[in-house]
Amino acid sequence: MKNYVKKYRSLDERNLQLIKENLELLQNMGAYPRKFNYPITLQFELTGQCNLSCKHCYNRSGDSDRETLMTPEKWCELARQIVSDGGIFQCIISGGEPLLLGDKLFNIMDILHDDGTSFVVITNSLLLTKEKVKRFAKYRYFWFQISIDGSNAEIHDSFRGVAGSFDKAVNGALEISDAGIPLVIAHTVTPQNLNQLEAMVNLAYRLGANSIILGEVLPSGRAYSNEDIILNDEQKNYLYWQIEELGNKYKGKIAIQRSAELKTQMERYMLEVNGGGIIRPNGDFRIDCMAPFTIGNVLERSIKDIWIDKGIDAWKSDAVKNFVANLDEDKQTGSVKNHVDVDVRL
Repeated sequence: MKNYVKKYRSLDERNLQLIKENLELLQNMGAYPRKFNYPITLQFELTGQCNLSCKHCYNRSGDSDRETLMTPEKWCELARQIVSDGGIFQCIISGGEPLLLGDKLFNIMDILHDDGTSFVVITNSLLLTKEKVKRFAKYRYFWFQISIDGSNAEIHDSFRGVAGSFDKAVNGALEISDAGIPLVIAHTVTPQNLNQLEAMVNLAYRLGANSIILGEVLPSGRAYSNEDIILNDEQKNYLYWQIEELGNKYKGKIAIQRSAELKTQMERYMLEVNGGGIIRPNGDFRIDCMAPFTIGNVLERSIKDIWIDKGIDAWKSDAVKNFVANLDEDKQTGSVKNHVDVDVRL
C-alpha cells in the first residue's frame, strides 16, 4: 500500500495545538469557564450485557464476568438525583447494549428529558423495532448512533459475531432517519474493510445519516485477542488520506468524521476543562471509558460530592499525567491493555 505523505500524527498534533489556542483565547475573554462545578455531560453505561460478541469490544461486553450492580431502578434514582442537583446538558446512553433494558430504558430517559437533557444513544440496533423508534422520537438528540462495521453482511456479521446483525443494523438505521432523528453511523476501520471505505460512506449516505465516524480499533478488551483488526502506521495514513478525499467528494451530502488515536484523545481531555465522565454498570464513576481511573462510586456517594472532591481536576492529577505520558501506540502497558479490569482510584 502506498505510503502517503500526510502523516496522521502530525495532523493530530496540529489539531491539539488549535484546541489549546482557541480554549485559551475564550477563557482569557471570559467566554468559557476554567472549571465546571458539576458535570455537564455524563455517559450512562447501563449494562455490561450485550447480544453481540464484537471482536473489538473495549470493555468485553457480554462476557460472563461483566458485573451489573446498577439496576434500572438505581439508574432512575441516579437520574432523579442529577435533576435535583440542577441537571446535566447531555446524557450518553450506552452499554453493553442499552436496549436490553426494554421499557425501563425509557423510564430512565424520561426523568432527564423532562428536565431538559439532550441525548446521544449508542446501539447495535438488534432490538430496534419500528415501535421502539416511535418511542425514541420524543427525545432531544445530539445524535442517535448505530454501529455498522462493514458495507455488506459478510464483513459486518463476522466482525460482530452474530449472523443477521447487518440487516438489523441497516433496517434500524433507516427507521431512525425516517423518524427525523439525527443518525450517525459508527464504523470501525480494520485491515479487513479498509479498502471498502467509499462503499461504507455511500451506504451511510443512503441510510440517511447526517455523518459517519470512521475510527480505528482502540487498544483494549477483545482487541488484544484479535490483533489482526488493528491498523498499522501505513494503514492509518491511508485511512486519513481517504477521509480527506471522501470528505471532499461527499461534501454537502454527509459529514465524514474520524476518531483519533488513544494517546491523542487523552491529550485532548487533559487540555480541555473536565466536563463529565462515565458511570459504569457497577456504579463506578470513571473519568473516561478508556482510562482506568475511578473517582468514586455512585452507589456509595452522590455525584455532586464525588465531583467536587475528585472530578473537577481529575485530568490534572499526576497519576493521569503519567499515564498519558507513558502511552505508547506501539507498546501498550498492561494497564492499558486490560483497563476494563484495572481500577485506579484517584
